[in-house]
Amino acid sequence: MRYRIAFIVLGFLFFAACVPDDNPMLTEISVDLKDPMVRNILKHELAQNKDSLLQYFTHPDPTYRYLAAKSFASYQIESVIPELDSLLKDPISEVKAMAAYSLGQIRSNKAEPILVEAFKSRDTSSVDNISNSRILESIGKMGSPKMLDAIVNISSYRPTDTLLLLGQVRSLYQFALRGKTNPKGTEQIIKFINGNEFPKEVRLIAAHYLARTKDIDLTTYKFQIIQALVKEEDVFIKMALALSLRKIVDPEVQTVLLDQLKLDQDYRVKCNLIKALSKQSYITGAEKMIPFLDDENLAVAQTAAQFFVQNGNKDDATVYRNLARQERHWSVNTLLYQATLKNSPYYYSKTLSATRWEILSKLNSIVDPYEKLAYIQVLGEDPGSYSELYNLLEKEENIPVRTAIFTALGQIANHPEFEQTFSSSPRYAKTKMLEYLNAGLETGDPGIIAVVGETLASDTGRFKEMIDSTTQIEIAKTKLSLPKDIEAYNALEKALANIKGVKAPILTTVTSSFDPDFNLLDEFKQAKEVIVKTSKGIFNIALFDDVAPMSVVNFLQLINDNYYDNKVFHRVVPNFVIQTGCSRGDGYSSLDYTIRSEIGPTYYNDEGYVGLASAGLHTESSQWFVTHSPTPHLDGKYTIIGKVTTGMDVVHNIQVGDTIEDIIIKII
Repeated sequence: MRYRIAFIVLGFLFFAACVPDDNPMLTEISVDLKDPMVRNILKHELAQNKDSLLQYFTHPDPTYRYLAAKSFASYQIESVIPELDSLLKDPISEVKAMAAYSLGQIRSNKAEPILVEAFKSRDTSSVDNISNSRILESIGKMGSPKMLDAIVNISSYRPTDTLLLLGQVRSLYQFALRGKTNPKGTEQIIKFINGNEFPKEVRLIAAHYLARTKDIDLTTYKFQIIQALVKEEDVFIKMALALSLRKIVDPEVQTVLLDQLKLDQDYRVKCNLIKALSKQSYITGAEKMIPFLDDENLAVAQTAAQFFVQNGNKDDATVYRNLARQERHWSVNTLLYQATLKNSPYYYSKTLSATRWEILSKLNSIVDPYEKLAYIQVLGEDPGSYSELYNLLEKEENIPVRTAIFTALGQIANHPEFEQTFSSSPRYAKTKMLEYLNAGLETGDPGIIAVVGETLASDTGRFKEMIDSTTQIEIAKTKLSLPKDIEAYNALEKALANIKGVKAPILTTVTSSFDPDFNLLDEFKQAKEVIVKTSKGIFNIALFDDVAPMSVVNFLQLINDNYYDNKVFHRVVPNFVIQTGCSRGDGYSSLDYTIRSEIGPTYYNDEGYVGLASAGLHTESSQWFVTHSPTPHLDGKYTIIGKVTTGMDVVHNIQVGDTIEDIIIKII
């Protein structure tokens, strides 16, 4: 009888082993935007429904756990740290990695011990390297100096441990962006840039560490950086290495930079070589810069002109003025005029007056508003121009130009030689300037109000003792509409704080009323692109609806409404970005609603990424930009909605004032 029972039990176990489990553990992350539950999670993220999102942390489907964890990378609140800690123990690596990333985005030191414990509990040579990599990166966003020492001392990673090395170098970079470095960390970075055996992206981040870290002494590593620059073949790494050499003021460095500038190479490398030279000896570099003012690549010419703005001296002020009179693109000559005024001290009255007259004469015949805008901004370097600038308002109707006038007035208001310029009547000049600024507040124009607010919020304190009442600022606030005018509103909040002596003002935040129409995504097949037709040519953008679905939906809605037709590229920074989508054309417009930031582990590690401009978390709207080259300092801060697939040559050629003719949704 006992044997019979045993056989029955064995038979049952065998049968059970052969029958598939009714509830097998799901292991795949698959984001289907047609899935109603996926859409619910996204809408809870949009509404910032914390409790509703947390319910998905225990869902059997890892896709939902993953998306719920990702939502807190943008919805950044400390109170969710314990729940994200629970997901660090999730059986699915992608879920753990996303929880770690979101903990880093919250940027609270309360998450440090949690991340450290999660890292220690796993074998760092396991296949779980994706979560370990994200843990290292996240520690860099909030970790203590003690943790920096620990990250630096990791020496067991092999060149083939790509994810772990990326985690380490991103961690060091994030620490550095927060102003936290140590010598051993920089020494490790130097090993990365000189070791071709290391993965390219690791070396790219290492080069940006050297280029972007403030207050770091690289003198000790002069020859290693020079060696890396000279032998580097990757354009993106080379341009970052070139920029890093501006931190070493040395004749040998200058010689290398000038020699590299003679080579036929990518314009972006040339731009960064020139930027690095602007920190070297002026006498040696100035003569070498003049031929580049006529470079066939306009970005190089503009950067060469900027050399004289940043590095010029009073003895050559008239030289810059003579160069500005020569026949070349206005964007270069306006910079040369800026160099003239910036480097002319207040007692160079003849040079200042003559240059001012020359620019004002040009303004009478200029038709292009962006050329006019550029010349007006140049006058911001000349305090003596303030009354002429204000008088330009009387007959000026173009919105970007009007905003530029107040931008220039703001520059003058905070000019370091304001008092010396008006030494005979400083009180009168300050009174008139304040009168003009108050007139700007009374316009009700959000762009002008934002500029005036930023001027009054500056720490020069030039007008603080003259403002008896803040009534005009308060009235200006009532003329603004939220959330559309949040940038101007907060500029006034900062101005009020400065006047009242409040060092850390609490700024207003806005809520999003955006309701995404996901049916727009249903109209596409798996591949999604838009075709951007501009006055300079066409480029295509592949949209990342799986990365930032709500932002992509907003973008598509605006395209369907023909919103972007005839919009201007109002901002172009050589070897950085082109930016568009502003209905005003000056960067100060928004829609009647804002959308939530959608941040995730997608990185600006290449050229051509399309990101959304913002004035802070959750203030995105219609404006977007395209990067000229890798910009890892934007990682985790700006929503990425896509990437240029074809037409980067067009992107590189676009200049301020160029326009979008049409954007077409391409269905493949």
